[in-house]
Amino acid sequence: MGLAASTSRYLMLFARKSDIEFRGQQINQARLGLATQSERIAKLFSDKMSNRNLQVRVDGSDQAMSGANLSLVNLKALYAANNGEVPTGITPAALEEGLRNGSIYLQYINNPESPEPPTGVVDWRSNTALHDRLYTEDDEAAAAMYEAESAALHSKDKKLEVELKNIEIQHSAVQTEIDAVKKVIDKNIEKSFKTFG
Repeated sequence: MGLAASTSRYLMLFARKSDIEFRGQQINQARLGLATQSERIAKLFSDKMSNRNLQVRVDGSDQAMSGANLSLVNLKALYAANNGEVPTGITPAALEEGLRNGSIYLQYINNPESPEPPTGVVDWRSNTALHDRLYTEDDEAAAAMYEAESAALHSKDKKLEVELKNIEIQHSAVQTEIDAVKKVIDKNIEKSFKTFG
């Protein structure tokens, strides 16, 4: 093989090596995306398994968290920002979220009869009229969804891993061929210049 042909082959192999490296980077980026999705799915699963439900205990039974039910147990909800009353039509989820994040607080409508009547904020965590329980009704569905989505992501990751192994093998083969062509070019150059030297 002549010097021009060897150089042309060398350049072609070098371009092929660059393509293979680029494809490897794309596969690694896809695998990183799958890892991010897996992390998101795990967080959703954790949230579903640990979600809580705040309810009002009225006459021994648990009722949905609402302004109307709070008034039945001598409580009213107020916004922390401006001390304004929360409308009775607020959704139970919004009321519960506000209590949990501190943007809404509770206060007695009429101070109860006791030696030292309470003043100010009522702590919903320790108040016996409120029941904070672990919500388990959606746990089975959350577990099934997590298992299915995790299996799908794991399968995609395995396919990408196999493809990456193939890319690495191709890269190694091309690198070996580049080294061989480089030796041929070096021998051609050495032979050509020895003639003149």
